[in-house]
Amino acid sequence: MRSGHQQERFTNSNARLLGVNLHRFTEIEQQADNYEIATEFGLSLKEVKSLKKRIERN
Repeated sequence: MRSGHQQERFTNSNARLLGVNLHRFTEIEQQADNYEIATEFGLSLKEVKSLKKRIERN
């Protein structure tokens, strides 16, 4: 099966987010800004915003 560039980018970013401890993320989210969260977990600012949106939906 063929996969495109967009699909690779999507799966790579999701795999990276799966390694984040969500309980720790929610604790830090209340106290820190996006930049501090990104440096704490080794994520980009875009990934932090995406993760926050996903948590709000659930």
